[in-house]
Amino acid sequence: MSIARSRSDLEDAFGLVYRSYVRAGLDNPNRLGMRLTPYHLAPDTDVILARNAGVPIATASIVVDGELGIPADSIYGTEVGTLRKSGFRLAEVGSLADRRESPARFIQLFRHLSVLISQAARDRGCNALIAATHPRHARFYTRQIGFEPFGEIRSCPYAKGNPAVALLLDFEDHKRRGTEIYDHLFGTPCPREELESYSWSENTRLYFQGILKQIQSSEPPAV
Repeated sequence: MSIARSRSDLEDAFGLVYRSYVRAGLDNPNRLGMRLTPYHLAPDTDVILARNAGVPIATASIVVDGELGIPADSIYGTEVGTLRKSGFRLAEVGSLADRRESPARFIQLFRHLSVLISQAARDRGCNALIAATHPRHARFYTRQIGFEPFGEIRSCPYAKGNPAVALLLDFEDHKRRGTEIYDHLFGTPCPREELESYSWSENTRLYFQGILKQIQSSEPPAV
């Protein structure tokens, strides 16, 4: 697994997210077969892609808090603002997708993904991760990755109104407590070259801007 570093990697990741979200009822079908958001076009967003024998099998995105904020602002604006005022430099992990339907294999793979996600976020100056996830997945995030709830269940506008709960992974808190989670996430440093962000070329950015516009123009009007 690695940070996506080409247009084809990004297409594979966005296609994987699309298929996973449509299958789960979190997004509407579109003729382009991709799912991406305006946050993916932000310069501090990275997409992680895992392959098996060349086939994309899992992906996640890291949205670093910047001019656009983070997606969770649209649901938990007050709570996220409080975290910022408390000194948290945030990144949100989202667009998580896995092509396989085995929960056990997904858990194992996401634990591996979480290492690169966390170390890449810290490399970009972040000291905490946020995730807005369906309540039925929250226990996995808390038990396996060390997230803690910080917001009540609310409707998620970027997942067809499905319920979401806000979770926070405080790197420094786990470091102070010397938890197994901290050792898992940071005990073995990733190679420097694996953490480097991928800077999209202007052509790649324009290409995905066009894709996003087409997706948005095909979406049904909000009710």
